[in-house]
Amino acid sequence: MSPVISLRDISVNKRLANITLDINKGDCVHILGPNGAGKSTLLSIMAGVFETERGEASLLEQSLQQWPLSALATFRTLLAQQSEAVFAVSVKEYLSFFSSEPTFELPSLLEATLEVTGFLQTPLNRLSGGERQRVEICRALLQVWPAIKRGEALLLLDEPLQGVDIRHQYALMALFQTLCNKGNTLVLSSHDISLSANYSYKVLLMKSGTSVSFGLPESVLSVKNLEQTFDCHFAVNKRDDFLNIQVCAPIVLDQMW
Repeated sequence: MSPVISLRDISVNKRLANITLDINKGDCVHILGPNGAGKSTLLSIMAGVFETERGEASLLEQSLQQWPLSALATFRTLLAQQSEAVFAVSVKEYLSFFSSEPTFELPSLLEATLEVTGFLQTPLNRLSGGERQRVEICRALLQVWPAIKRGEALLLLDEPLQGVDIRHQYALMALFQTLCNKGNTLVLSSHDISLSANYSYKVLLMKSGTSVSFGLPESVLSVKNLEQTFDCHFAVNKRDDFLNIQVCAPIVLDQMW
């Protein structure tokens, strides 16, 4: 089976260098790395909104540069990190604009996970940061909900857990796995190594615009790879099916005592 996304030697000046990987239908890929590693840039390239300087990025065996944005919008969604600009419209008005249905109705699966019904009439600019993030995730999924129901969506989410409380973080992880099990393809960036270790199908470790390792979580998230990526001490243990990862002091602090 051909990959959904294929990247070959992708490079962007001072952001990415020689990224090569394939992402298959139904994959749940988590991108991990420190700030400035290139996670957001890579997601933007996958979404077709950022051009590469060198290399080839393909979506469903067609160059991303050849895809019309109108065609991409039917099955691909991108959740970017929150900007400071917030509209004064209500949550319901905001979500209705992105819904593909003639009358707004929130899918029960989204409501059970994100719980936004309680503030549908609240203006966006009166929500907390975490509530806004849940609305934005809801918006991103509503945009391609028909494709999600068919198991044909490509979901690109840049730090979707940012500002979200722990209960909704775990609910979102379960939702994302459910969507991928239906055949949808998901790529997200995160800073939560433990969650990614146990809720992803594949992990991409990045540092300074390069790929440190890509593959199954238990292979990629080794002490060696983690310490190389984050410059911290780590302890990694597996118990039953749970991968427990503990982070200790940054390595550089060892030299200061």
